[in-house]
Amino acid sequence: MSAILAVCGENFCAMASDGRMVEEPAVPGKPNILTEELPKLRKVNRNVCVGFAGDTLAAVQAVNALDEYNVQYLTFEKILKILSERMRQIQTLPLGVRFLVGGRGRKGGFQMATFSTDNDCQPDIRPAQPGAYLIEGACAHTEVGPLLEEHLRTGAENWRSLDDVAASMDACLKAIAARDETANDKVFRQLVY
Repeated sequence: MSAILAVCGENFCAMASDGRMVEEPAVPGKPNILTEELPKLRKVNRNVCVGFAGDTLAAVQAVNALDEYNVQYLTFEKILKILSERMRQIQTLPLGVRFLVGGRGRKGGFQMATFSTDNDCQPDIRPAQPGAYLIEGACAHTEVGPLLEEHLRTGAENWRSLDDVAASMDACLKAIAARDETANDKVFRQLVY
């Protein structure tokens, strides 16, 4: 349940999620919708955004672990460590959880990390490169790769502003919602720049 997208450039990290939460296991053709207004992302501080897809209750438990700290002083690296360690301690539904973490690292450069319960929450961290974008997405019940390609990767060379990035992310989330009844087209956004 849920869809999350992230785009990270050399000067920003943008995330967008849908707002639907369904009861799992989702029944094809008739999922039990619990809410249409639940963002699956959080701006932790001025430097880092976190988003997730999958078992929402398990993911929220991990994200809430950040509140045990003074979040304004947490670095990208520390946030990633807290989330991945906490997720290893939380039992999840079979669909699991996938996290996207983006923002400024300790040395000031933008980077993005992904990890999931499928890979024992081992983070894959990639730094943003000049003139290129890191693009990631996740959805619990739909393969998002082709939609990322269609709506984000192929149009990235035409982005001139953050509004262009947001429009592409919105189009991608709407396409996911059209194919996956566990996602909706209510868009929530966060930005670090």
